[in-house]
Amino acid sequence: MDFERVNRESLIHHLREALPLSARPRPALLAFLRARGAIGRSAPRLVVVDIFDAGGTQGLMCRFEIAGEVDAPSFVAPLTQLALDRRHPLAQRLAERRRHAPRTGAA
Repeated sequence: MDFERVNRESLIHHLREALPLSARPRPALLAFLRARGAIGRSAPRLVVVDIFDAGGTQGLMCRFEIAGEVDAPSFVAPLTQLALDRRHPLAQRLAERRRHAPRTGAA
């Protein structure tokens, strides 16, 4: 049995049950959104509206919107580029998953 796959599916299931989730963009996503003109100078609050597994090196992805925007477009990004409120029960589970994820890419 592939325990990693089962754990990933369980996490996705629990995250989807908690939707919509409030989050903040991490620095790389913040820079991306600013470069595209989607946001101003301040770090916006994001609303995660979907979570899915893109598989392979992409891993868990999410679709989010910028909170408070009327008819705002949605964006897709790796879930690792969003920071959930630390007090949210699933935030600890995501942090634990990040700590145990294998490192890829340049050092």
